[in-house]
Amino acid sequence: MKKFIIIILLTLSLTTWAQDDTNEEAAAAAAVQAPPIPQADEAKSQADIQLAYKKEYAFLSGQVANIQKRIKAYGSEVKIEKRQIEAEISSLENQLLNAETEASALEDEIYEIQRNSESAQDNQGLMDSTIIQASSTMTEYGFEGFDDNNRENSNRLADLEKMAELINQANALIKKQATITKSKGEFFLPNGTKVKGDILNVGQVASYGHSAQGGGVLAPAGENQFKVWADNDQALNADVFNGSSAGMLPIFLYESSIKAIEEKQGKTVLSVINSGGMIAWIITVLGLFALLLIIMRIGFLKSASASTEKLLAHVVEKIKAGDLKAAITYAGSKSSSSARVLLSALRNLNRDRDHLEDIISESILHESAQLNRFGSLIMVVATVAPLLGLLGTVTGMISTFDIITEFGTGDPKLLSSGISIALVTTEVGLAVAIPALMFGNILSGWAERIKDDMEKAALRAINVYQKVAE
Repeated sequence: MKKFIIIILLTLSLTTWAQDDTNEEAAAAAAVQAPPIPQADEAKSQADIQLAYKKEYAFLSGQVANIQKRIKAYGSEVKIEKRQIEAEISSLENQLLNAETEASALEDEIYEIQRNSESAQDNQGLMDSTIIQASSTMTEYGFEGFDDNNRENSNRLADLEKMAELINQANALIKKQATITKSKGEFFLPNGTKVKGDILNVGQVASYGHSAQGGGVLAPAGENQFKVWADNDQALNADVFNGSSAGMLPIFLYESSIKAIEEKQGKTVLSVINSGGMIAWIITVLGLFALLLIIMRIGFLKSASASTEKLLAHVVEKIKAGDLKAAITYAGSKSSSSARVLLSALRNLNRDRDHLEDIISESILHESAQLNRFGSLIMVVATVAPLLGLLGTVTGMISTFDIITEFGTGDPKLLSSGISIALVTTEVGLAVAIPALMFGNILSGWAERIKDDMEKAALRAINVYQKVAE
């Protein structure tokens, strides 16, 4: 503040000096133009200046005091306005907080209302589905539905009233099913003949039929009709109607008499193969073909190996007797593979040892084609059969997915055809491949042993001949 006052005073002094200079210049100009003025009193001038300065200082001091007072008043007003603004801001913040709290409460209330509304809709949907399901179930037992169609909208039954009516119907049905009744009726015999007789109902879960033509345990035949179940005891059934039965009674429990129950048909090999479709039949034909090849190869190998020991014994006996020609004649009289190899060796006994062994090896190779006959075909069938089974599996699964796409998964019978193809073809493929592979390897081993026996027989004849020649 002091600096401010000093600056103001210096400004005023400079202004005064500037005015003095201006006055002096004007006076100088006037002196030039005007006649000379008598010289002023210097002391008086100083006193006048001092007096003017004091007046100016007093005026400025008053202005400064006034300004300070106004500044102080302005500061007080600012503080008051600041407190008012802060109070107003605080009030607004409180209002905002209250509004947010109220909004949160309203949101919670809206969420609770929505949840209650959804719960009410779910409950209504559950109530509707329960009524529909219960009505559908009770229809099988004679329930004809509600008579809302004959009423005005205001008089139609409420959901609770419908539920109460269904519960009453169910209770009455339970009481009826808990009783045994006997009535006249008709039923079908196992041969399809429809006869009249007595029907004994155990509630609505089991029935017995008796007539002059026959009777027995009854099973639903559809549309509230019954048929005699194939497995029954006529005498025991008659005792049931006479009230003299004792011990265990045969019974067939059913859920509803509207749907017919078919007797389970026994499975046969042909029915299983037929359920696998065309691929299963192809695998079966391949299996039969492999079986034929196995039988034929067994015959070939058996004829090739059966007479080797006996043939060698006769040939060795004749060689020891020195009758090589008789040995050759005897070996030539036989038609087996061993006889042909042995004959080749006997005809070339005079050759050197190495050449003779080559002749024997060539003869064995020549006979190998006969011994290995059908072996490759059997192994091909053993390899192809499981691959065809895998093809049937893929085909069956594709068929199953096509059925699911078109009809859904509601009817298991529709899905069973594709699943049967998928599983039966795999089963048939393995059933063909496993024995074919097993017999193919066994017969190949048998053929190798026959080749070894032929070589041993030829070498035995050569050794005996050389020993006799020595």
